[in-house]
Amino acid sequence: MSRVLTTRIVTAVAVVLLAAGALGGSQQRPPQGPPPGATRGDQKDPRGGSQPNMPRGYKWWQDEKMKAELRLTPDQSARIDEIFTASFAKMKDKVDELNRREEQLSNLISGNDVTEAQLLREADQVEALRSALSKDRTLLLYRMRRVLSPEQRSKLVEVQKAQERERRGGRGPERGQSGR
Repeated sequence: MSRVLTTRIVTAVAVVLLAAGALGGSQQRPPQGPPPGATRGDQKDPRGGSQPNMPRGYKWWQDEKMKAELRLTPDQSARIDEIFTASFAKMKDKVDELNRREEQLSNLISGNDVTEAQLLREADQVEALRSALSKDRTLLLYRMRRVLSPEQRSKLVEVQKAQERERRGGRGPERGQSGR
């Protein structure tokens, strides 16, 4: 498998996995890593299985510590999981199509017998798929967020900020803040 294709697959999978770890807008992102104290080996791929070096995308709504901290009910956790599972399946199909289209685009770029118009048509298809995935992710986050109470959403933001500080090791500003 070529390096370019591998990079594209990893990027596309990361987009989908981020949906599992994110829950709000740009300022209200949920925890994107394990709860404080968890090791990388404790993280789970949203499809199941261990991902020892995966920094984001674990099913936070199934993590016992997070459920306790947010006071998630079993019903809330189950509803969020249903939302994620349904969305993940649809998004995975689009990621697969995006990978296929990106490979076609790479082949067109490498070829000598393609017109700019053909290349631009394929590029438009790739970008349309990326846009559709972004919209799907936004809708997923919105639906997941609606399951939580206002207090739970606030607590989730607090936990996320603490985790972000911990990941940064106290270095640099948090997301959305300037360095001034």
